[in-house]
Amino acid sequence: MLMNRLGLALMLVGTVGIQPLAARADAGRVDISSAVQSSLTLYSDKAFVRHSLSALPSEQGRLQVSGLPREWDHESLELRYKENAGSVTPAQLLWQPEGLNRDVIYRGMVGKSVELLGGGLNVPVQGTMLSYYSGLALVQGTNGRQYLVDWSDPQGIRVAGRDSMVADNQLVSGITASFTPEQVKQLKADSLQLSYVTPSLRYSNYYRMTVNDSGKLRLELSALLNNYSDTSFTQMDIRLVSGDTSRQAGYARSKQAMMDAAPAVMGSAGERVGEMLVQKLPEGTRLPAQSSQQISLLRKDSLKVEKLYTLDVYGRSFGGHNKVTERPRLTYRFKAETDLPAAPVKLFEETRDGATIIAGESWLAQTTSGDYAHLTMGEALAVRVERNLKNSQQQEKNLKNQWQAVVRNDQDVAVQLTLMERDSGLLKISDVKGATLEGLRTLIIKVPAKSSQEISYQATYRL
Repeated sequence: MLMNRLGLALMLVGTVGIQPLAARADAGRVDISSAVQSSLTLYSDKAFVRHSLSALPSEQGRLQVSGLPREWDHESLELRYKENAGSVTPAQLLWQPEGLNRDVIYRGMVGKSVELLGGGLNVPVQGTMLSYYSGLALVQGTNGRQYLVDWSDPQGIRVAGRDSMVADNQLVSGITASFTPEQVKQLKADSLQLSYVTPSLRYSNYYRMTVNDSGKLRLELSALLNNYSDTSFTQMDIRLVSGDTSRQAGYARSKQAMMDAAPAVMGSAGERVGEMLVQKLPEGTRLPAQSSQQISLLRKDSLKVEKLYTLDVYGRSFGGHNKVTERPRLTYRFKAETDLPAAPVKLFEETRDGATIIAGESWLAQTTSGDYAHLTMGEALAVRVERNLKNSQQQEKNLKNQWQAVVRNDQDVAVQLTLMERDSGLLKISDVKGATLEGLRTLIIKVPAKSSQEISYQATYRL
């Protein structure tokens, strides 16, 4: 009985003794897909990614992290263990062009047996690759001849490997961190933090505006999330950030790969964080590899909108005394009920038989809640302005022009026209009839439905 108990005690001691070794057998490697917690912050040209991982370096102090996108900003990489007394950063971080890369694979074939095919060879030739550089390889054939292989030649010789081309770990994109023995002693497995910036993930906002017959407007804000990487991002906190970060976008956009339905409709375009507008996406939003998806961020029904018409004129550039017909630009104005990010806008309207047309395109500047948003479209069709220079007199260093204009409105509703004198030499506008002068250079003209309004004024310019 005593021997049995002693044997059991030795077994338990042995089990406890080898457990740390077994735990460290898996140490030294971690993939970001096994992250305990992750967050993703998307911008219009990049994304900031942060992972919380549970991993320890190997006994030699090395830790390999795999699963990163192929493209990431090397200057943004940060890997550290968060400890009570601060943080521990690796003594060295190493990475190199890895993954399915032609140059990496062919450099790994140097000194190994290969087989030459095609390129006018009647039969395959066995040989050894002697050297490789930038798409050119030199192969020593077993027949005593040497062959130059050029991968840029579509009709040239091709190479097939007879042995393992590269080590398995060279096909895994990742980074390797090295820690000193003193650092390894104080690290905890659940405190590893990894963050980086990648251009392979980004998003863009766009608005859809629909106007009905009663003048009410429906405004919809959507975001297009793009993941151009081979990495899937799931179970993450995802946020969209809009605003001016004084950045320079240096990455080309790729084509959309796929479109998923939006998981939810949110009632706000985001919250202010400093000068930025931040929108957190619903839990469960996923970004599969090589995908795009549309997310609905905001929808406002029955938003009251004003149709304004604006005509910019330059008095001293007017030639002759003949009448000229000009078409103002249409602007939609409404008061923002929430902060709105900047984005392109498409305007949709319905015809009498129910068909939908694109009636205009514009750009909505970033607008603060409570301010007026302005959407300037193209030239008007049913509103025209006929201007005529009635008289022009030069007095000392000034030029006085007497203007007459007729504003015509063929629509079924009354309109308001803003006539803006843009001439830099304008001194004043006086003797206004049929319009209201606002400020130095702005005339407001109200025209009833299916009617016209005649105005006149005198403009004084500096010569």
